[in-house]
Amino acid sequence: MELDWIRDGLVKPGKTQRGLATALGVDPSAISRLLAGTRQLRAAELPVVAAYLDSPIPQNLTPDAVRPADTRAIAANRPANHTGMSARDLPVLGTAVGGSAGGTPEVYDGLFLMNGEILDYIERPPSLRGVTSAYAVYVSDTSMVPRYFPGETLHVHPGRAVVRGEDTFVIVQLRPDAEGEPPRALVKQFSRQTSDTLFLKQFNPALELEFPLEQVESLHLVIWAGRG
Repeated sequence: MELDWIRDGLVKPGKTQRGLATALGVDPSAISRLLAGTRQLRAAELPVVAAYLDSPIPQNLTPDAVRPADTRAIAANRPANHTGMSARDLPVLGTAVGGSAGGTPEVYDGLFLMNGEILDYIERPPSLRGVTSAYAVYVSDTSMVPRYFPGETLHVHPGRAVVRGEDTFVIVQLRPDAEGEPPRALVKQFSRQTSDTLFLKQFNPALELEFPLEQVESLHLVIWAGRG
C-alpha cells in the first residue's frame, strides 16, 4: 500500500514529514494530507519519495503516466555514465494545454498540466547535482515574453526558498478542481505572498494574478533558463 510504504520509510532515523515535504517542494501540510489519505501521491513524486526514504518504489505503485515502452525508449538514450554535465537524468515534466482550459483566459495563459508525464531527460547542470526533486519544463507560450520565449528550457529547484525579488520566477502548481485530475501549473514572476494569497506577475499581457493559498499545491523556484 502507498501509505504503508511512506509510513515505514518515515520511521527510519533522520526521516521526517518535514524533510519529505522539503524534498518534494511542498508545504508540510501536503504530507499530513497524504498520510491522512486526503491527498494522492502523484506519479512524478514517486522517484523523489523513493530517493528521500531510501526505499525502492513498490511494484504496485509504478507510475501509469509513463508507459513501459516510453520508459525503455528514454532509458535507451541515456549514456551509461551519469556524471557531470553529460548526465542526461534531469526529467522534463509537464504537458501543454491549448486555449484557456476554461476559466478566465488571462489567468490561464501558459497553463500546462503536471500529470507525471516525463517528456524527456536532459543534461543536469552542476547547480542541480544531487537534487533528486529537480526537474525542467519547456516554455511553449508567450505569456512571459520578453523574459522567457517559446522553446526555452527552465531548470527548477523545488528545495530553494522563494524570496521576493525582480529576478524571482516560479512554477506554481494549482490544486485540481476534482479528485484524480492532475495539478495545473504556470510559469510566472513571484510578486509577494500574504497569509492567505499568492500574487504573481505575467508579462504578456501585463497582469497581476492572485491565487488563494488554499488553491496552491506547490511553489518551485526557477534557477536557470536557456536554449537546449
